[in-house]
This record gives sequence, C-alpha cells and structure tokens, in this order.
Amino acid sequence: MNSIFLMVLTGLQLGAIYALIALGLTLIFGTLGVVNFAHGALYLIAAYCAVFAAQSLGFGLAIVLVPIILFIFGIAMERGLIRFFYQRPHTDQILVTFGIAIVVEEVLKWMFGANNIPFALPSWGAGQVLFYGLGANVPAAIPGIRVPMPFLEGFAFFPAWRLLLIIVTAVTIFALFALLQFTRFGLVLRAGMRDPEMLRFLGVNVTIRFSILFGIGAMIAGIAGVFGGPVTQVSPTVGMALLVPSFLVVVIGGMGSMLGALVAALLLGMASSFTTGFAAAVGDPTAKMALTALQQIVVYLVAVVVLLIRPRGLFGKKGIFE
Repeated sequence: MNSIFLMVLTGLQLGAIYALIALGLTLIFGTLGVVNFAHGALYLIAAYCAVFAAQSLGFGLAIVLVPIILFIFGIAMERGLIRFFYQRPHTDQILVTFGIAIVVEEVLKWMFGANNIPFALPSWGAGQVLFYGLGANVPAAIPGIRVPMPFLEGFAFFPAWRLLLIIVTAVTIFALFALLQFTRFGLVLRAGMRDPEMLRFLGVNVTIRFSILFGIGAMIAGIAGVFGGPVTQVSPTVGMALLVPSFLVVVIGGMGSMLGALVAALLLGMASSFTTGFAAAVGDPTAKMALTALQQIVVYLVAVVVLLIRPRGLFGKKGIFE
C-alpha cells in the first residue's frame, strides 16, 4: 500500500511539471491559434534565470522575479515575431518556434556548457514530508512534516519540494481558470478569438490583450522553471526533453482544451510513475529489463492508444492541422 501511495504522489509530481508546461502551450493555441514549439525553451530560460537569481538574490526573490521576467520576455517574443504568424499555417508556426527553441538551446550551451548546473533547494524546501498510518509506531526522532494517512501501513517519506510543486501547480491552474472565466479580461479574450474585428469596432484593443495572454503563457513556463528546475535539473537539453511529453499532453487532451491538458498530464504522469515503480520492484531480470524499456516509451504508447480511439484527443474539438 505504501509503495502504491508513493507512486501516486510521484505521478502527481510528474503530471504537475507536464501540466505547467502544457498549460502555456494549450492556452496559447486555444486562444491565439499558435503552435508554440518554443515553450520548452521558455522553461529552459526560466530554469537558468532561477538558478542565478536564487544564488545572488535568494530563492524567495527568484520565485517572484523569474515569472515576471518570463512574462516580459513572452510579450517581447509575441510582439517581435509571433504576431506575424497568426494567420500562417500551423506548419510555419512549428518551424519558426522550433527554430527559436534550437537557437536558445545552443546559446545556453555556448554560454554555460552542456553539463548540468547544480540547483540547490532552499533550506525551507529541502526536507521530507512524513506520511504515516494512524496505528504506525513512528519514532519521534524521524524528522519531517507529519501528515496522518489512515490507510497507510507504517510510514512513508516524500520530498517536501515535490509536494510543494504539486500544490503550486494546483494554485496556478485555479488562478488561470478564474482569470479566463470570471474576469472581464478573460471574457474579452474569448470574444476576441471568435470575432476580433467586432471588438475593434467597439473600441477594444484586442492586440494588447493577445500580447498579455502570450506573456501569461510564458509566465506559467517561468513558474514551471522555478519549481521544476530542482526536480528535472538544469541543462540545455532539458527544455526539449520536456517539450515532447508536454506537447503529447496537449494533443492527448485535445488541442486548446485546458481540462484535457490537465487530465492528459495526470494520465502520462501516472503511467510513467507506475511503470518506473514496477520496474524497480520486479526481481526477475528479464521482466525488469522489459519494464525499463517500457518506461522509455510509455508516454508514446498512451498517446497512440488515446488517439486511435479519439483522433482529436480526449476533449478536443479539432486536430492540430484542421
């Protein structure tokens, strides 16, 4: 029971990283119609900024400053390049944004090298959370925040930072949903995607709102970089490595569907976590080797199965090239 509980928490943590990156992707596609393959590069920039901001200013200021920096960078990127591709085919958008991602990766590799950069956790986030059954005999000397779980047998540890990542993701999702559904800004955005010319006739500056929205998508990547960087490590290849499963999340969930992205992120996170957990627990060498190989491709297998059943994704109304 304890092993399954830890695999669920690990799946939630993996799903949280996928969800934060995929949310920016699906938000930009769902409202602006742009397939942004540079979103992994935005995560990468955020992770590097977070490392140096945390070292020079402290982790608390890094949490505040990095999303703001990515918000400004996103607006500059939208005004300087992306806006010229709104009416272009998705293939053009993919090519230009993928090119940006490659340029960012190579520039960072040239500046900081190809190896991982250490990203130390702050002292307040480096501990463990202790989950224990109500009848468990937990020694008082065991450190960690204590959380009773009646169904556990004995006790189990989980890193506090990874649990914080899950909580931050949940708060970010709720805030984004509230912004789009319950504010005038969100209402204007949804209307602007349906009929931007009518809003312009009514005196609404849709262009500024579209730029702000792109900045919000980049800011979410900034949040992912700050809180996900210590988990995924920081190297020039991390952005592209996370972009592929995150884009699969968007496709599986349905292009432009926020709910679909969240469900798909949890699905892929759980699939990866349980495959890894079972591979570690199996004693037979042949079975262990097979599960280890499956661990590398499980996200693609999930995507194939879902898209065979629902070609437009779980909650999608259209495909990427429609």
